[in-house]
Formats: sequence, structure tokens, C-alpha cells
Amino acid sequence: MDRLIEIALCDDNAEDMEALELLAERFAAEHSEFPIRLSVFASARDLLIAVESGSGFDLYILDVMMPGMSGIRFAETLRSRGDRAEIVFLTVSREYAVDAFSVYACGYLLKPVNKERFDEAVLHTIQKIVHDKNEVITVKTKDGLRRIQLHKIVMVESFNHTREITITDGSKLETPSTLSELFGQLGSHENFYMPHRAYIANLDNAVGIVRYDLLMLGNRRIPIPKKQFSTVQEFVRNYFFRRK
Repeated sequence: MDRLIEIALCDDNAEDMEALELLAERFAAEHSEFPIRLSVFASARDLLIAVESGSGFDLYILDVMMPGMSGIRFAETLRSRGDRAEIVFLTVSREYAVDAFSVYACGYLLKPVNKERFDEAVLHTIQKIVHDKNEVITVKTKDGLRRIQLHKIVMVESFNHTREITITDGSKLETPSTLSELFGQLGSHENFYMPHRAYIANLDNAVGIVRYDLLMLGNRRIPIPKKQFSTVQEFVRNYFFRRK
């Protein structure tokens, strides 16, 4: 396992943050099988600024109640952007559990957080992240077989009797496999969707809908047939607000 796991810690209380950071550092030291980078934020607004400037995190561990912008409000903003990262909330009361699930958080920890519960929650979440990110499919190419990690697929396009797979680094891979064959491999994962009969989109790499196009990572666009626009729009909207 060599993929860096990005974790954001956010709490406006300096004492609580110090304890949280210590727990996270100890976890990272005890689980060297997971390369982890920690980033610390004193407010949800500071964290949102970092996210909007291009920083991406796999896991957010944040306090529910913070002045200016609450952890719940931050999570709602995150989800509205289509970000499917995992979230663990910190709270002094179980009453916020319902709010946590409304933004598809993977759980919450009661303050003061003890090491055993912290380690259990973080380990479970990281294992899920690693599993999701490491799933692969094998596709045919003119040079033989090629394995591709699912999370790196942006979209698949069918044209001129060829299927072209666009990867997150901007590269493209041609395959003679039919779109039906490829969707047979990908369709069991709910993030893969056909908004058009000639395209497969990875909704985890979708940015949003602009006019009659599904806008994808790298400014790639998938046309949405006008007759299907409402159906596609509803599906994409529901996916963005649904837990993976």
C-alpha cells in the first residue's frame, strides 16, 4: 500500500485539537502500512478555503459545533460539490448523530475521544478508502491486457467502432471491448452511469451539469440527450447526495 491517505483535522478548541492531533499522530505511527498526511485547521471556514483552492482529503475528522460555520454546514457544502470523501464527526452529544447521517458521515465520536474508539473508527474508514481506491478492471488493448484502477477512470466514450477510456491524468486508452462489455464490468459500481448511449461516466469524477452536458474532470463533457435530461439530472443529483 503506497497511496498517501490525506486526513484533515478540524476543531476550533485548541485543547481539543491538541488531543486530536496527538491521537492521529499516534495512529499514523502505529499503522505504518498506511502512509498518512495530516493537515490541521482551526475553523471550518479555513478548511473550506483549502478545499476550494484545490486541496483534497480522503477523510475529514471535524467538530460538529464551531463558530462561523459548523461542521455539519461544512459537510453539506462538501457534499453539494460532489465530494464523496469520508467524514467522522466529533461531538459532545449523541443528539447530533442524526445530522451526521444526513450528510452521509461514516460515523461520529463522542468527546472526550479515547484512543481505542479513535483508532477503531479511523482504521475502519481507512480500510474502506483503500479498498475503494484499489479496485481494478482488466481491459483489452491492441498491446494486450491492461489493469486500470476504477477511481482513475473519468469516462468511456464509444466512437468509430472504438472505445476510448479517459484516465484522471489526462491520458487515454483505446480498447476493442464493446461499451456493453465495459459497462458489464463497471455497472455493478453505482458511481458508473450511462447518461448517453455512447458514454459511461464515473460520477466520482463528475463536476456537475452545465447546460445539456455532464461536466467531467479535466473539462471533458458528455452530452445529455434532451429527452433524458430530467432523468439524468435527477440521477446525478441523487448520487451526489448519496453515500458511496
